[in-house]
Amino acid sequence: MNTLRRRSRLVRALLATGVVAGLAGCGSGPGSSPATTSTMAATTTPPKPFALLGCVASQGVRFCGGVPSSQPSPTAGPDLRIPSFDGTPLDADVTIPATGNGPFPLLVILHGLGQNKSFAEGTAPGQSLTEAANGYAVLTYTARGFGRSCGQAPWITTACDKAGWIHLADQRYEIRDTQWLAGVLADEGLVRPGIAVTGVSYGGGQAIELALLDNRIRNTDGTIVAWTSPVRHLPMSVAATYAEWGWNDLVSSLFPNGAALTSRVASPATDAQPVGIDKKAWVDLLYGLTKSNNLSAPGQDPQADLTTWDQEINQGEPYNPTEVAQIDTAIEQYKSPIGIPLPAGGPGAIMLQNGFTDPLFPASEALQVQDRLMAAHDPNPVDILLDGVGHPWAVTNPVAAGPAGLQFLDDVMLHGTRPPSGLQATVVTCPGSAAPGPTYTGPTLATLSSHSLTLSAPSTAVGSPPSVVNSTGGDLSLASALDPAHGKPFCQTLRPESLTGVVTVSSPVGPTPVTLVGPAEISATLSLAGSDPELIGLLWDVAPDGSSQIVEVSPFRPPAATAPTAVAFQLLPNAYQFPAGDTIELQLVGSLAPQFRASSGTFTETVDGLSVSLPVR
Repeated sequence: MNTLRRRSRLVRALLATGVVAGLAGCGSGPGSSPATTSTMAATTTPPKPFALLGCVASQGVRFCGGVPSSQPSPTAGPDLRIPSFDGTPLDADVTIPATGNGPFPLLVILHGLGQNKSFAEGTAPGQSLTEAANGYAVLTYTARGFGRSCGQAPWITTACDKAGWIHLADQRYEIRDTQWLAGVLADEGLVRPGIAVTGVSYGGGQAIELALLDNRIRNTDGTIVAWTSPVRHLPMSVAATYAEWGWNDLVSSLFPNGAALTSRVASPATDAQPVGIDKKAWVDLLYGLTKSNNLSAPGQDPQADLTTWDQEINQGEPYNPTEVAQIDTAIEQYKSPIGIPLPAGGPGAIMLQNGFTDPLFPASEALQVQDRLMAAHDPNPVDILLDGVGHPWAVTNPVAAGPAGLQFLDDVMLHGTRPPSGLQATVVTCPGSAAPGPTYTGPTLATLSSHSLTLSAPSTAVGSPPSVVNSTGGDLSLASALDPAHGKPFCQTLRPESLTGVVTVSSPVGPTPVTLVGPAEISATLSLAGSDPELIGLLWDVAPDGSSQIVEVSPFRPPAATAPTAVAFQLLPNAYQFPAGDTIELQLVGSLAPQFRASSGTFTETVDGLSVSLPVR
């Protein structure tokens, strides 16, 4: 096994620097080797990516454009879309340096949900024109099922009929599209077979999937085989990845049950059982972005039937266990990194950036990827950046994640150096325009805290009223104010009401500030009356005048047990400083709609022995 790991690392390094490009595929077909082909191309004809795209000089580089933005339909001009592995036409552009014909290091930039190839086509750092000037060939394309890649009329042509709809970052379709396009460019001698990938949100999740597949593809039947280029069978791999706002498991991201802990490796079963609590505001928004593009008709594709899935989730509790299990299996096995077996020798170099205050794809998603790679003793660089940048609520403190990520890619792809592994956590500050707080570094998030601060409530005394959370408890106006999917900010002054059906425990900060670095851990004994319970934990920073700033929010699906049952769960991790003189307060409520879908059941949870542990510096 050690020999295999060393060999895998060596091959990946050679692929990234292009050495293997001249060795692989010798004798694999008629004509010269890839190295000879590349040399011949450099002395005879200019590059023509995909044997279809012409290149023109543009702002110091060469832009090889596919379908121009001004073309209204595929019949109004040449259809310059690139057929993927199954014939689905993809709208792609390639940008290359001003001189030379390759092979260049390839950087693939993947867009977010509902966006298209133009997302990354500009002159800012990390966009195609700038990165081509830095020496990369840059591939930007519109994902399958969106825009001109079979996403909207009149671009949904007969070539889209086989599987041109959105498969939701499926390794067998969207991920294989990236691998196919990169392989074609490698066959043409334009790029090296060891590639770099980056993306944000929907693109970030796909980038992580590509990284963990590494030198393999997943076929449409689910099998995993070696990834080679289509014609010359060059061994391909992902040498470096920079993923922003991505996920480890779409089930835990969209329907969290609170069972996963950042201190241990998550499993698909842990994330899916019991059934989680729908992030309704976010799921509704994301489904709206997809349904304006090309979705499979209900019943057409059971593993990408987003419309039927949305209807089943919105029916509410009690869920059909067979139907929910089918949805969870499809999402975890094919649309999430968690379902990918790790490659021999580990994946290439990976940097992940997630926002502490990102409620859609929170910091815990990056931490779960790191936990899994560390547990497998992955020898390759894994760097984690946690800060205040991401989906709303995420604040906009100016941090260096973007430049750091690009430097990470450059170190591997352009300089052939080995970036360090580790974790950086930047303290979130308010307002969003303020400078960020200090940055702490260490091997893992757990190593950044020096001790724990405990908030505890005494057990219910005999004869005293019990502490209860019920399905009607909570502040509806507060819930609306905390709805991040509709643009509500993290940094806002709120005044939570004291209501019945809500359990609260608090502790004063004292004369010196307290810096939280990590997730609040909650333990209690629960007794259920009713059905389909849910708990929402909210951690607050309460100022002396009673005004409050939210710090952490997470849902938890309690066990459906009437007998007293001990439970333990975490809120989403954050790095936040509580000022001296403030109060740290934890609330448990039975609903936080519309952010999370309110339970269809009616319940009361008796809470005893509540304790909250905060990792602090």
